[in-house]
Amino acid sequence: HRDKKRDKEKVKEKEKAKEKGRDRDKEKERNWDKERERERDKEKNRGKDKEKDHEREKERHKDRERVRDKDRDRDRDKDADKDRDRGKGGEKDKDNEKEKDREEVDQNKEKDDVIKEREKDRDKIKDREGDKDRGEKEKDRDKEKEKNEREREKERDDKKKKEKRSRTPPRSYSSSRRSRSSSR
Repeated sequence: HRDKKRDKEKVKEKEKAKEKGRDRDKEKERNWDKERERERDKEKNRGKDKEKDHEREKERHKDRERVRDKDRDRDRDKDADKDRDRGKGGEKDKDNEKEKDREEVDQNKEKDDVIKEREKDRDKIKDREGDKDRGEKEKDRDKEKEKNEREREKERDDKKKKEKRSRTPPRSYSSSRRSRSSSR
């Protein structure tokens, strides 16, 4: 009678072990399916990113073409004006216009770059939502990335300010003396 009882218990334990094994296999398969799904989503997003990059590049190219065309038109106008006016300072205005157009193209490019980085950040956030087990290291990395992005933006702004300052040539010593003496 004891042997029968032991045999029954062994059979039950074996069945439990088999059941656990099946559960583990099912869990592995589910995780594997989820991983494959994530990979497919990433591939789709990469394709979309490539398309967006291509569109942005087209826009930049169009902007550059517009600037070149405007420059050419202005140069033609400048040549015609030179024949008429002979040096009334129209060149400065045209150079300023060229500079504004170039700045506009630069600003568009920077906007595109910022938009691109935001999209990447959104994708990373989506990935994070699907995989919440990453923990504190990810939070630290994200904080550091945000900090680096702020620093980059600050550097860009500083660079712009410096460029604007450097565009206006400093007054020469003699011209500033002349203006002071004339004001007296």
